[in-house]
Amino acid sequence: MSEHINAPIDHVWEINASCERLPEWNVVIVDVKDCPDRLDRVGAKATTVARIFGRKIEGTQETTKADKPHAYALKVSGAGGAKATLGITFTEARGGTDATIEIDYELPMGLFAGVAEKLLGGSIERDLRHSQENFKALCEATVPAHV
Repeated sequence: MSEHINAPIDHVWEINASCERLPEWNVVIVDVKDCPDRLDRVGAKATTVARIFGRKIEGTQETTKADKPHAYALKVSGAGGAKATLGITFTEARGGTDATIEIDYELPMGLFAGVAEKLLGGSIERDLRHSQENFKALCEATVPAHV
């Protein structure tokens, strides 16, 4: 997924790297615990509390790449063996920032993984798209004024 954000690349990076801002734009995450304040260091880890189908589920995320302000990657693990890797790139473009997100995920459930993918895949993609729209809006709404 790609999105153009009308905000400078450094500002976009700062919001993306902030633990406390994560629940403001990510529609699944309701709380972040055990976070080092910033996520833009390789090895930075956080415990996330996600709401999935009305239930709160804890998971972890760890930063695996941080090339400020252009590339960020993390691995995520959740209840029951759910796993995901995310790669995010930021590029200066048209007076703002182009953001591209790539995600690869595995759902638990063994033999039923194919069924789970059909049932949950659309929901995961909708949540990702909604989160990306929220991230864009937050970045654009909080651009510091030039004085």
